[in-house]
Amino acid sequence: MKRLRFLAWLTIGVLVAAMFFFGVGRVIALARDSSRDRMHKEYQKLRQNHEQLLESRELLTEWQGVPEKLAKFRKKNIPAFDRFPVFRDDLQRRISESGLTPLRLTYRLRPVRRDLQRVTLEFSLSGPYAAVKRFAHGVESQAEMVYLLSVRLHQKEGMVIANFVMEAYFAR
Repeated sequence: MKRLRFLAWLTIGVLVAAMFFFGVGRVIALARDSSRDRMHKEYQKLRQNHEQLLESRELLTEWQGVPEKLAKFRKKNIPAFDRFPVFRDDLQRRISESGLTPLRLTYRLRPVRRDLQRVTLEFSLSGPYAAVKRFAHGVESQAEMVYLLSVRLHQKEGMVIANFVMEAYFAR
């Protein structure tokens, strides 16, 4: 009987030990799966961060090129202020070649920034409508930064009188 009892306790002990090791193994497997899932999530997060960093690097590279592009734009489109007399003479030449009669011409100089000068021109021309239209198109087609802000037309004694307000920009 002692032997049977010993065998029963031994069998129960083996079963308990097997269940214990099974439970520990299961916990380890779950922990490993959980760890694998966490590692996978962390990996995915790192990949997303890496992709965002690459996009940010591309944006940064584009932004770093802006000062150079701006400098090229200014050099190409904004003449130096010492070209203002040439600009003024060119405007006078355009007016005389257009067949229009100048009635008045005023200039106002205002600094926009330390390195940029705005010149506002107000002038009135008299003549046929087609000539006014050609003149306005010629001014707008210049390569320099010249903007027609407004053109007011009215008719007087069979002629069109055009009042122009124009801005031009020059680098200082």
